[in-house]
Amino acid sequence: MGMQMLETEAATLEVAPARSTRQPARTGIVIDASCDVGPGLLASPDVAVIPIPIRIGNSTYIDQHDAEATARYMRENANGEGASGQSLPLDAAQMSSLFLEHFALDYDSVYCLTITATRSPIFEAASHGSVLATSAIRSARQAKGILRPFQFRVIDTRNMFAGSGIPAMALQDMLQARIPARDIRGALLRIIDATHTYYVPDNLGYARARSRVRGDRSISLASVLLGGALDIKPIVLGRQGDTRPVGKYRGRSEAWARLLSFAAAQVRRGLHTPHLILSYAGALQELQAAPALDALRVACNEHGVNLHVLSMSITGMMNIGPGGLTLAFAGDTQGHQP
Repeated sequence: MGMQMLETEAATLEVAPARSTRQPARTGIVIDASCDVGPGLLASPDVAVIPIPIRIGNSTYIDQHDAEATARYMRENANGEGASGQSLPLDAAQMSSLFLEHFALDYDSVYCLTITATRSPIFEAASHGSVLATSAIRSARQAKGILRPFQFRVIDTRNMFAGSGIPAMALQDMLQARIPARDIRGALLRIIDATHTYYVPDNLGYARARSRVRGDRSISLASVLLGGALDIKPIVLGRQGDTRPVGKYRGRSEAWARLLSFAAAQVRRGLHTPHLILSYAGALQELQAAPALDALRVACNEHGVNLHVLSMSITGMMNIGPGGLTLAFAGDTQGHQP
């Protein structure tokens, strides 16, 4: 699948300049709520989150990186289970309203990063929403005498969960380093191309049922039947809009140890951006207790890589299931797999 990107740029407005005491315009970042990112990015006033409503039975949960909402979801759904859940992504008009609310006047450029378009309609809705917002943004800026052009880029990360977080955090690094705008797009696309996400579902039957809802066929019925009897845990690779199994191991401990050891080796081989994200659908103490995590943490410290150990988004929990793990980085694996 080719890279999908939509760029909407308002033309320079030929109106008389107006005096303004506002601060210089800046660049904004939008992520959808399924994107697992570190708290430093979420704390930035230049970052907005597209919420994802989720309905399970008679209850509705709003996925928007809110700790209380996540705790409620886990408490009311068997520590994260949502096999019957349905996500209700915002439509184009709702996306447009969100973009106008956050970015109409104080920003010259906005990057919106979404979950892969092969598994979710969010990219398409955000793309259409940005087009709808352009006319209103142009009018609002003209009324305030803002002459500068406005750019809005909607980018398909071609990945999910922790994997969508890697380009978002790389983008924040580029903006903080004041990388010229003309260089950011190419660098960001290279990060997306190189991002690998590994999924370790804890319950194969659950993961298969949810993955088929998303159009993912990487977990077969035979694997479920055999895995249930032998406690087999697969490792699934997500990259460039597709998923495929790359390994299977007996029990959670062995699967996690293999994946975390593989990640430590990859850190030593080198990453394209100094971030590695682990997101977990459960109590983080369970992940922190994994012996192989210590070795991964040492490798990250030695090579200047930021290790982010995060609670998975509600959307991720619902789709991967309780006890599910995702790990992501951008790098050349040189043919190595867990």
